[in-house]
Amino acid sequence: MAVKQGMKELDIFERCAGDRLEPVLGALRQIDPGGGPVPLHDFEADLLGGLVAAVEVTSVTEPKRQALDSSAERFFSSFTLPGSALRWLVTPGARADLKKLRSGDLSQFLSEMETHGRRALNCRDNYLDPFVQRMRGLRIESVYSWPTGSHAGTVNHGSGVHSAWGWDGAATDAWLVGFLASKQGAGKLDKLGRADAAERHLVVVLDSRTQAGLGISSGLTDWTLPGAVEAVLPSIVPPEPLTGMWLVPMVRDWLGLGWTRGVGWSVLKGQEGSWGMVTCAAA
Repeated sequence: MAVKQGMKELDIFERCAGDRLEPVLGALRQIDPGGGPVPLHDFEADLLGGLVAAVEVTSVTEPKRQALDSSAERFFSSFTLPGSALRWLVTPGARADLKKLRSGDLSQFLSEMETHGRRALNCRDNYLDPFVQRMRGLRIESVYSWPTGSHAGTVNHGSGVHSAWGWDGAATDAWLVGFLASKQGAGKLDKLGRADAAERHLVVVLDSRTQAGLGISSGLTDWTLPGAVEAVLPSIVPPEPLTGMWLVPMVRDWLGLGWTRGVGWSVLKGQEGSWGMVTCAAA
């Protein structure tokens, strides 16, 4: 992606969108400088005949989980367990109280685990276990430890476990209808509608911690099986002014979805080091 001097720094979602779209549209150049009186679309790509494609990027995230992960990373970056012979991985739950963990409760809990030879625990283990009860009280999802040398006493932050059922095309359609009608979706359509461009593409980057992020990609897992692709592809036709729409997971090798006017929906197949569109069916 070409970034002009003086432009804003690209965020993680814009970088992710660029990585996925450049193999399809060609080189992208940054357009929106950030902070201007009139919001501009994020990127443009050159088309044949001197025409351009306008690309706007947005994201679907889980703000509460993001905030907890950020706070936990800061907390654990300076947290150690003095005297421990083990290295630790602690995953706080979505409702964890980091202030309570800072007060010494976590240090005491981990020390007692080590004293009693408990190397690993999960909050879904036997609820009669006193350690599991304390773990639930601290709102910790899991603890894992292992012998180590130079890193003894280090306590790292583990990312929480997220789950969702695999979506079929109807579920993705229902989500898309709500998203495009939302304030976020309508605002992006309005911005692209003002672009002087032959093509207008909306890229929705999906955080893996969201239901859409997990549901869409997991639903596509077996898309190559006979008859499977017809069930998992959406049928909705995105509204004008869109000529392209892309549902892009943040995890690089996860499957996503792409739509182009006149062609329909396809599976966006991620591969390490390269990306490509695998066309499956037309809407």
